[in-house]
Amino acid sequence: MQHRLLKFAPVLIFTLLAACGGTGGSTGATSGGSGTSGSAYTASGGTTGVTGTVMDISTGSALSGVTVSDGSSSTTTNSSGVYTLKETAGTHTLEASAKGYLNTWQVDSVMTGVTNTVNWSLTKSYGTQAIPASKMSYVVLAWNDLGMHCDQDDYSYFSILPPFNTLHAQVIKRGGEGADVMTSGITVSYTFPKKTDTALHTNFWQYAPQFGWNVPANTGITGTKLSGNMQLDSNGLGFVATGIPLSPYDDDGTWDPYGTAVLTVKDSSGNVLQTATVVAPVSTEINCLNCHSSQLDILQQHDKDNGTNLAGDQASGIVHQCAECHADNALGAAGKAGVENLSLAMHKYHADKMAYTATAAAMTPTCFNCHPGPKTQCLRGQMYRAGKTCTDCHGDMATMASSISGGRQPWLQEPKCGTCHDASHSENPNTLYRNSVLNDAVDGDMNGKIYCEACHNSTHAEFTSANPADPTIPKQLQGDTYWIWSCQVCHNSESGSHMHSGAPSYTGTTSGGTTSSGGSTDGGSTTSSGGSTDGGSTTSGSGDGGSTTAYTVTPYAGSGGSISPSGPQSVNYDATTSFTVTPNPGYSTSSVTGCGGSLSGNTYTTRPITANCTVTASFSRTTTSDGGDD
Repeated sequence: MQHRLLKFAPVLIFTLLAACGGTGGSTGATSGGSGTSGSAYTASGGTTGVTGTVMDISTGSALSGVTVSDGSSSTTTNSSGVYTLKETAGTHTLEASAKGYLNTWQVDSVMTGVTNTVNWSLTKSYGTQAIPASKMSYVVLAWNDLGMHCDQDDYSYFSILPPFNTLHAQVIKRGGEGADVMTSGITVSYTFPKKTDTALHTNFWQYAPQFGWNVPANTGITGTKLSGNMQLDSNGLGFVATGIPLSPYDDDGTWDPYGTAVLTVKDSSGNVLQTATVVAPVSTEINCLNCHSSQLDILQQHDKDNGTNLAGDQASGIVHQCAECHADNALGAAGKAGVENLSLAMHKYHADKMAYTATAAAMTPTCFNCHPGPKTQCLRGQMYRAGKTCTDCHGDMATMASSISGGRQPWLQEPKCGTCHDASHSENPNTLYRNSVLNDAVDGDMNGKIYCEACHNSTHAEFTSANPADPTIPKQLQGDTYWIWSCQVCHNSESGSHMHSGAPSYTGTTSGGTTSSGGSTDGGSTTSSGGSTDGGSTTSGSGDGGSTTAYTVTPYAGSGGSISPSGPQSVNYDATTSFTVTPNPGYSTSSVTGCGGSLSGNTYTTRPITANCTVTASFSRTTTSDGGDD
């Protein structure tokens, strides 16, 4: 089976979901775009609006001259990167834009007489390098589902989670306007060259039968082995290997929580079509011993508080799985009636104990007392680089416990992208980010075919990651460490578009990233002595002062109407442009968004342009025919 793709070049989606414990509850704090450091609310003597600081995500330096807009009013940052924008009370989608940086959005709710603090961390614009995938016939998008899995060094006292890792892959046959997602006629196999014998470094299989898993050594609880063929996933969109019994230890004993798998794609005749490497993160850095003197101490404390006999059982050679009593959605374990689920029990009981020892009190973030960890650094993705912490998305331990007590299902209901980001960058309804697919494509033929994580990577490790081990796929296909943004990863001829409706466009290089003689490239714009166009912006003159940079404003009209002019417009830096929006008979204009503009009658005028962007017009039907459902 093959699924056709059109115009493939995604932009940024971020989220921060649970690692290992899977117990996050969204706090509703504002975050967004290429990263922010959250939103705070400060009484301001009657002023209604938003203020904050804009920084470069890589250097942390303040950015001056950044435009922050809510679609109706705008302001710019001063020399210290600080801005203040007066607004009316209500919910606004803010946009930050600056020359050489990607546009970024945040959703912010403003109350009368209150000024919110919303900080931003902006990411440099895409490069104009040659795209390595352009010379490939097939590409592999691969990822781990969670960003980090947890393992234990010792199972002789209890089991929280077994050795378990999951890899996903989508194979795309590159083409012109259309590209194919391959799901038949091929095999996708995986191996771990440095991790071929997990049993060398764990006693899990010695005790596995007592936990209810009768599987041979080096076989996971799902029957999956350390090498083999991936299976078609339940959505029929890609391939998956679920429950790989992986350890952070290499065969030679090296502790490496970011070991890599080698994926090999073959056709039905056994010919190799493509190979790829992808990180399969797993860590044993759970850190119970920051507070407990030993694993036996954990059992003894449990017995003391709950009237159990776990320590006695262990002394008799009987060990237990926590999920025997405590329900755990990660394992599909129902637990026992009347017993708190594992996530609730752990966070509720330990919420007031994070300063129990000096070691625990000094841990930053606090979550690393239980989740991996000061050495592992499982929180490492774009959100982390933008200054977000665990509690920005999940809340503190007491908040997480109360959300579960209030009915939230851990692992199954987690913080949502859409809570903080605009609708164009939200996960599918009632679906976790890790299971979501593109559903708001500009070209509807792309919808339902590409997983969000295929382009943006998994939770806690969203591209661009702070860990150089993560971006093996974008390095191979794109020549950088960004999320998959280039159309040419999948298409032979596409040089610029955007995947998400309402998201900014990027007109990529079609000339292999080269510049004219005497020119230079910097973050997606090109300076050349001849004023040539490359990477979506044009600079005339020497680039030595006095030059004029032009950006591309791309109009897009959904079904039910038109936008004029209909083709991409070259707009000089800090200039505006306008479009006429016309609904078809029986339709009305429902919204026009993008480029920070505003609609007056049928005319949509952008804000001063400082980066490539897209104006998107949407229409809704006002009359319905008698022929039945649309």
